[in-house]
Order: sequence, then C-alpha cells, then structure tokens
Amino acid sequence: MPPRRARQRRTPKPRPKLPYTQRNMWLFALGLATIALGYVFLSLPPVDGFMSLTLAPLLLVLGYCVLLPTAVLSGKKEDEPSTDVR
Repeated sequence: MPPRRARQRRTPKPRPKLPYTQRNMWLFALGLATIALGYVFLSLPPVDGFMSLTLAPLLLVLGYCVLLPTAVLSGKKEDEPSTDVR
C-alpha cells in the first residue's frame, strides 16, 4: 500500500476586480432608464404622434447605441507618468 500524502491547504485566490467604476454604473443605469423611457413613449397613443414616431426612437438609439456601449467600454484612466524635469 503506497504511503499517504499530506493534504496541502489551498489558499483562496483573490478575485479579480472588475474594471468598472461608479461612473460606469451611472452610465449603465442612465442607459437603462433612457431605454425604458423610450419604450414607454413608444406605447403612448396616438400612434402617429411626435412621441411615438420621433422621440421614442431617438431615446432608444441613444440608449442602445451610445449610453450602454459607453458604460461598458469606458475604462478607468491610467495615471500618466509625469514628465516633470527638475
């Protein structure tokens, strides 16, 4: 019978931090609110009114194509090395 090996304790690996800041979360929430408002305006009568035909699509495009991608892609700015010569 082979000898037993001593169990090694595994140290928990630190969880990687997400690169999102509070600014990203606010932009994401603003994007979701804009999209929800766009769908609300889309459902309001009259169907051929300004809010349904013009404002709602603009809000949806703003939310889906501008705010949500900006919230996901904008990252934390790296500190630039100073070029201060003394």
